[in-house]
Amino acid sequence: MDEKLTDSVAGGHCSREKHEVVRQAAVYASGVLNMAGDPAMHQLVEHAAREFHVPVAAVSVVDRDRQWFPVSIGMDVPETAREVSFCAHAIEQPHEILTVLDASRDPRFCANPLVTGASHFRFYLGCPILDRSGLALGSLCVIDVQPRAQVETGEYERLRELAQKAANLIAYVEVSTTDLKHAGDSIGEQIEDLIRAGDDSVVGELDAMLRRIERQEEKLRRQRKG
Repeated sequence: MDEKLTDSVAGGHCSREKHEVVRQAAVYASGVLNMAGDPAMHQLVEHAAREFHVPVAAVSVVDRDRQWFPVSIGMDVPETAREVSFCAHAIEQPHEILTVLDASRDPRFCANPLVTGASHFRFYLGCPILDRSGLALGSLCVIDVQPRAQVETGEYERLRELAQKAANLIAYVEVSTTDLKHAGDSIGEQIEDLIRAGDDSVVGELDAMLRRIERQEEKLRRQRKG
């Protein structure tokens, strides 16, 4: 990820919409979409469920309109709409852990179908999973159907450690040319939209990131031909 672009995002120079398109491109470029059923990640999620004594735990990847679970415990669906995603809230504060002690009493979630419906979510703890540039790809979350009174400091620390391990696993996954093409297409479309709107505030940074992704894609193609 281009450092100048990351600085612009972190420093608040990008609008939320511009930040989001860069974050989505980072999701595609990370290779995390290749990790469905990954054994090491599954083992990590199982460990999180045991350690926090919860029936549900997952790595959630937040895409444009959905959250997708490459690995999960206790989930009966592979994805949900982003609009009902707890993890979509978690990534808005990438350096904080989102804590929901009782979702039925939380105004952000009390009408959420994951709370009011058969899933019956009550307790949620989600730590953002960051790429090497500090962009949130998704979160590691643990969920219970019973509310909790509090979360101990040590539990926060442990969830951060597990989320960092998840980030490390993602960092070493093989990135495909398809992933890079998705990332490049996403940024290219954003550049065109900004130019049409007469807003060139971060076009240079986005263009630099696009060029970098294209170089990575070409390098992968050459390696596979060789």
